[in-house]
Amino acid sequence: MVTISERSLHAMLSSCPALNSLMLTGNFGFRKFVINSLKLKRVGMYFGRSNTEIELEELIVVNAPCLEILHQRGPFEGNMRISIVSAPKLKILGRLTDNISKLELGTTVFEGPRAIRVATTMRSVKVLALRLHSLSLHLAINFMKCFPCLEKLYIKTHIATENMRLHNSLGRNECLDFHLKKLRIKHYLGKGSHLAFAKFFVLNASVLESLVLVVGPEMEESDWWIENQRRQLQLEKRASIACEIKFSSDDHSSYHRDIQEQDPFE
Repeated sequence: MVTISERSLHAMLSSCPALNSLMLTGNFGFRKFVINSLKLKRVGMYFGRSNTEIELEELIVVNAPCLEILHQRGPFEGNMRISIVSAPKLKILGRLTDNISKLELGTTVFEGPRAIRVATTMRSVKVLALRLHSLSLHLAINFMKCFPCLEKLYIKTHIATENMRLHNSLGRNECLDFHLKKLRIKHYLGKGSHLAFAKFFVLNASVLESLVLVVGPEMEESDWWIENQRRQLQLEKRASIACEIKFSSDDHSSYHRDIQEQDPFE
């Protein structure tokens, strides 16, 4: 664990104008982190929990014309406010959650799981990682509107609520129609909102190539359970004939491989 003041952190970064990769791990002592750099390409932030130290509450990307990867994770996320003002080359973004207090992407605003305004689109983003306490189809659709060229979507979830209503009157969605190729859902339970969520993408993602549902080993080993899932997902009606559906107990996410291919963080 390293404690550094907000003033010292920003002074250090301003004195390194050629810095192109930054990773912060286990750091405390600052509530706000502002990214304003002409050279930074990759930023990774990994934090633990502290009962005594000051924790990060606000992440602001003011001007980062070269930024391609922004990845942050930590137990503080429920108190976080994230604002991305300008990052025109951003390709990989994670991990966004449904309990972030406020998320601003240009003029698009989310408060917790609710989209207050969807106005700005970020067409550069190809890979998105979400941690959703409870799967919300409405929230996922709003993220796809914000990132219309998204190709890979990684979701970690926990709770399966009652079956959700499918968006039969969704209309045209550029991401679903032309771009989304890979979807991975971790902790898939195969019922309620989980089943409805996966089924929606099976029936509506026109160019989907891979749907990976990460389940418990007892589910993966049950031929009856998997066959029942395939029937309920209505695979015979899938929008993309090329789509492969896989049930796996391997929770190693290829999202991290996407990051590793482009930076030296791991």
